[in-house]
Amino acid sequence: MRWTKVLTVGAAASLGFVAACGAPNPSAETKPGETGSGGKLDQASSGLMPDAKGPAPEVPGAKKGGILTVPYSTTPANFDPSDQYYVDTIAILGVTHRTLTSYSVRDGKSVLVPDLATDLGKVSDDGLSWTFTLKDGIKFEDGTPVTAKDVVFAIKRSFDPDLARNAPTYQRDFFKGGKDYKGPYQGDKNWNGVEAPDDKTVVIHLEKRFESLPFFVSYPQFSPIPEAKDTKKNYTLHPLATGPYKFDKYTPGSELTLVRNDQWDPNTDPSRNNYLDGYHFKFGVDNVKVQQAILASNGVDATSMNWDPIDSSLIDQIEGPKKDQFVEGPSSCVWTVNMVSSKIPMEVRKAVAVAYPFDSIRKAGGQTPHSFTPGTTFIPPQIPGWLDYKGVDGFDGTGDGDPAKAKKMLADAGYGPDKPFELIYYYTNDDPTAQKVNQVRKQKLESAGFKVKDMGVPAKDRRDLYSDPKSEQNLLQAPAGWCFDWPAADSIFPPMVTSVSMASGSTNWGNLQDPKVDAEVARIQKLPITEAGPEWGKFDKWLFENYLPAIPYQYDKANYVFGTKVKNVVNDPNHGMPAMTQMWIEQ
Repeated sequence: MRWTKVLTVGAAASLGFVAACGAPNPSAETKPGETGSGGKLDQASSGLMPDAKGPAPEVPGAKKGGILTVPYSTTPANFDPSDQYYVDTIAILGVTHRTLTSYSVRDGKSVLVPDLATDLGKVSDDGLSWTFTLKDGIKFEDGTPVTAKDVVFAIKRSFDPDLARNAPTYQRDFFKGGKDYKGPYQGDKNWNGVEAPDDKTVVIHLEKRFESLPFFVSYPQFSPIPEAKDTKKNYTLHPLATGPYKFDKYTPGSELTLVRNDQWDPNTDPSRNNYLDGYHFKFGVDNVKVQQAILASNGVDATSMNWDPIDSSLIDQIEGPKKDQFVEGPSSCVWTVNMVSSKIPMEVRKAVAVAYPFDSIRKAGGQTPHSFTPGTTFIPPQIPGWLDYKGVDGFDGTGDGDPAKAKKMLADAGYGPDKPFELIYYYTNDDPTAQKVNQVRKQKLESAGFKVKDMGVPAKDRRDLYSDPKSEQNLLQAPAGWCFDWPAADSIFPPMVTSVSMASGSTNWGNLQDPKVDAEVARIQKLPITEAGPEWGKFDKWLFENYLPAIPYQYDKANYVFGTKVKNVVNDPNHGMPAMTQMWIEQ
């Protein structure tokens, strides 16, 4: 899923793996510079719990009441369920919108459970049809019963190029007829790639086998939308809830408050609790000031949580007297410097990699070993099949760049003082940290011989602008990194390097649309999941060496700073986000 903080299972994904196993323990201590317990990140997995029933397990000692305030630095473009693919918006909609399946963090492990559906789906003998049966008694916030038709409409809506530009692309790649479908408003309303034969049954028809489908249907695109109440572009202002909370007030670009949804039935929900009275999200804040205030915990700050990477100025506090107000844990994300391959020649992309000032940028951004580990690969190391390699001239995601070498590379490619190569990108100009990072980045790239056009825009606008493939930018376009959608590389490369995402109006690494890349991804996708892991590892190295559509330079760690009254902050290792409905507030 798309990254948001600077900017989300190998064999264990098989339906044969029913018990949760091998997931990192988010409560285990992680020392600075380590990626997991013992300095080695445990292999990621997500067990399947097809028989899980509601209500969700109770959190020992939890009490009801209180509002959790969540201020953080980025700003969501919208909250339309059809359009969501960023980790922050998915986490927020996870408390308001139920999907066919969902994740539940149990005993430190992330497991997939039935949500709207009675199980994790039934697949046909040929693997080309999946059937999900809806539970009884599930309602929208207005008391209207949820039907299979509502789920089917939502799925069809996720193909709309205007309403779902940033959505995942698996449905286009796998669903029968999905490549050419444009949703119920611009396409055929009777398209039957997905259908509802009755009020309780959702059937998905595929072009090819998709063993990971039960994981994919946990995304917001599979939360029901009643067609009669779809307000299209305005649906983002108040999407109808099916979860334990619903929208109260939403000011785009500024804040969102959630309140309890009295139509939610906990007896049907195995993954969500509702200890809090509500949530108050504040967008585009100065994360350093917010983290300082939360650690001090005066007034509302005592009941607040921030999920931005911890700032270096606060390390003495979170390693010392305030250590009980900080949690770090495994994340699913890799940070990258995205480059548009059609606008930046390969030899110039290599020069960017050689020149890029990773250490200075980290210092300017206040990053610490608590929030990242230097990296070199598109696949994070906890994914089965990961292949450790060094790309361009020993590149390892560290150092401050080599401007002299980059200048020579540019000269060899035909560029120099009289003909500089121009790098063009957006940055956030109303965030002090982003401004400091940009000053360093621009200065260092210019010293390496590049001309830099840095376009400063407000945080509320940047996500839309830098995810527009038609923009003039050639560097730092969306996504600024990638978080695996489930713990396997088939949730990384198909949406991030194939032509499907570009055809749907979205972006990918490098804006790649290359037949060789498409063919190799298609070859690996045909393999059983248990055999595909090592092939994805080889593909990772091949992609870096032959295309370099982006520069992977560090692996993320989840960071949470929270007030003294916020309890049970638990990391979901498969999303690098907190288990939102397991937190409670001490009154």
